[in-house]
Amino acid sequence: MNKAIIKNISIIPTTFFLVLFLVLSINTYGQTKNKTKKRNNTKKEVVSVQDCPKAEELLTEAHNLIVEKQYWVAKEKLEKAIILCPEEEIKYKYELAWDYYLMKEFRRTIDVLTPIASLDNAPSDIFQLMGNAYDGLNNEAMALVTYNKGLERYPNAGCLFLEKGNLAQKRSNFLRALEYYETGIEKDPSFASNYYRASQIFLSSSEEVWGMIYGELFVNLEKQSQRHNEICQRLYDTYHSEITFNLNQIRVNFNDPTIVYSDSKTRPNLFPDAYENALLKAAQGYKNITLSSIINIRRKFIDIFYSLTPEFKNLLFDYHKTLIKLGYFEAYNYWLFGEVSQEESQKWIEKNKAKYNNFLKWMDENPLIINTENSFSRYKME
Repeated sequence: MNKAIIKNISIIPTTFFLVLFLVLSINTYGQTKNKTKKRNNTKKEVVSVQDCPKAEELLTEAHNLIVEKQYWVAKEKLEKAIILCPEEEIKYKYELAWDYYLMKEFRRTIDVLTPIASLDNAPSDIFQLMGNAYDGLNNEAMALVTYNKGLERYPNAGCLFLEKGNLAQKRSNFLRALEYYETGIEKDPSFASNYYRASQIFLSSSEEVWGMIYGELFVNLEKQSQRHNEICQRLYDTYHSEITFNLNQIRVNFNDPTIVYSDSKTRPNLFPDAYENALLKAAQGYKNITLSSIINIRRKFIDIFYSLTPEFKNLLFDYHKTLIKLGYFEAYNYWLFGEVSQEESQKWIEKNKAKYNNFLKWMDENPLIINTENSFSRYKME
């Protein structure tokens, strides 16, 4: 109120003040109400605005931060992503739970996953990670319960058979572990990790024949990883240790039967015997094991094996037949064992660049496809 109004206030009737007060009060109330409404609307808009592309950007940023082990910063990004894209809540909460898991915050991992595990569209990965978190808390019983709950919903989930096998292997129950891994291979044949675990066990046993096949299937499914290189090395080492040359005598030993069926009946050694017999014949004429001799022995083996025992067909040997027919078998083997025998491989590749590059292109376009129609299992080989 300015000075002119103050000076003349005494001459204004009382009723005027009453009316003025009511008008001002109503106007002020209306303005306050409108401001409150605007603030509420603004708050609502912030919460309800969905921006899934932005959430995806935050997810990418979180992944990069996780690689750099900046887990708590990644957590903040993922929490924002959950708010921005609630329609993909499961995906972002899984990533948040994974972030907690990497921090060994296993209880928080479980707390994030428990509500979404009850959703109808919760994938098998949810049960795998939640079970792993229980295992991280040394609660193997709840881990097993969680994996089994997942299998009730997803009976063909290879990742859940894998984790049950891992629990058994932790207790050094290798036969039970193999039962789970091989069931996982049968149910979910394109899932690589069960081949990896099964091949590790067999290549550490005296019955390496199965490890040779599971291992090579694995490296075709998982082409670039530390595990890939590890299994390639073990395949190469097993050829070295189990094909031996002593004067004019060649000895092949990929099968001292120690592994039994899950029902404890000793397995008849039909396929392993055929495998060893064909490999022994293929090794004739060689005096030591080099990458070059391994490749030649493996090529001769396919022809001999199928000529002697055509009933034992499997997708890996069929793939070898295709590679031989197309002239790619040599290049395939230098790819397979390239990291193991680098000097020998590099020399060959330098002399055969066009052939090797053509093979790599062909393999990218024609990967070894494994599905329920053509899956390999040692139980099918008897």
